[in-house]
Amino acid sequence: MRPYVAVEIDGVLSPYGGPLPAGYTVHEAESAAWQGWAAMVYPRQRGLRLALNPAVGRALADLPADLVLVSTYTPAELEPLLPALGWETVPPLVPMRHTATIHYMRVDDPGLSPEAAGDLHWRAEEIVSWARTHDRPVAWVRAGDHHQQEVRRITAYLSTVGPVLAHTVGPDAGLTAADLQTLRSWAQEMDALAEPEPVVPRQCQDCGGRDTTVINGRRIGRVHERCGSCCECYCPGPADDAFQPCGDLTSEQCLSCRCCLVCVGCHCGE
Repeated sequence: MRPYVAVEIDGVLSPYGGPLPAGYTVHEAESAAWQGWAAMVYPRQRGLRLALNPAVGRALADLPADLVLVSTYTPAELEPLLPALGWETVPPLVPMRHTATIHYMRVDDPGLSPEAAGDLHWRAEEIVSWARTHDRPVAWVRAGDHHQQEVRRITAYLSTVGPVLAHTVGPDAGLTAADLQTLRSWAQEMDALAEPEPVVPRQCQDCGGRDTTVINGRRIGRVHERCGSCCECYCPGPADDAFQPCGDLTSEQCLSCRCCLVCVGCHCGE
């Protein structure tokens, strides 16, 4: 199974907390999410700078995996930085319902980010939930090791088809040659895994004979046109984790009970 490598920018593509590593240059960046956070922390307006190395970006894109970003930057904000990142286009971004506007999430610096630990838990749920709907292994590359515990905790009750690797990068050095080799070896190992068996069409367990079936984890027939939730019984309920609700609309699911917030609403209070 060809895996995904999901990388963050802060401390991974852009080192911080130490001397500038060789090959990196500093670039002015725009980020609405960062500006919103900085306005609450700094008494004066403060610009944002990123240390970037295009060789690192090219090496990352050359891995035998599909590259995605875990970032609060928008594609429009990243496009001016593409030459410095070594990319021709902005990779897809993992959708983040709860943490898409939380730019600063350094658990090792609670003075500036007091809610970082809780925010990181939400982000880990978003990554794992996204992995569930894509049926492939995912490596989440982040500075610091706090996300490893969160991934272990969440994958214990949110199963995924492929493994979720929480890879740690030292923020002062960013993504190194050793990190890239580790990710390459992991991606090759994942690529050698057999593709999962296709889901056998079956009746929705709560719909009885109402002609709602599931193929490849997606409902077909008598389902909500936007999210694929069953229009007859509104499953999945709290105990129905056999299906993958809402297709790829992970940004519109309740992360606690997996229900679609568009057409069903949240089951958490039941």
